[in-house]
Amino acid sequence: MNKPGRLREALIRGLPDLALDPQKLLIFAERGTLVATGEPGESWEYAYQITVIVQDFAGDMDTLAATVLRWLAAEQPELLLSAESRRNGVRFEAELMSTELADVQFQLDITEQVIRHGDGFAHPAPPPADPTAMW
Repeated sequence: MNKPGRLREALIRGLPDLALDPQKLLIFAERGTLVATGEPGESWEYAYQITVIVQDFAGDMDTLAATVLRWLAAEQPELLLSAESRRNGVRFEAELMSTELADVQFQLDITEQVIRHGDGFAHPAPPPADPTAMW
């Protein structure tokens, strides 16, 4: 699974305060399933929930949400394209610790393809470093 690591990189790039204290960023892959394609050869899809927790977040919630949505637009665009996915595929909770600090949690429904190539496995290539270059 490659997407959790790429999400971590995107959040640290998009939120400079996290780069100063990356221990405030927790990422988990949860509620996973393996979905076999039924095609000849070994290939499958990971379907799982990425849970992102930003502890003691003192930044702007809009900036955090925009960073997550920008990553989704590049890595999991179908999550943003259908009305059903938009309603249920991205969830969040926030524990307001004070007027300046919150623990923020996002849950993202993710899929990731895996295809057998010879003796190894291949995953689709990551999107460009600047996903806005695609627009």
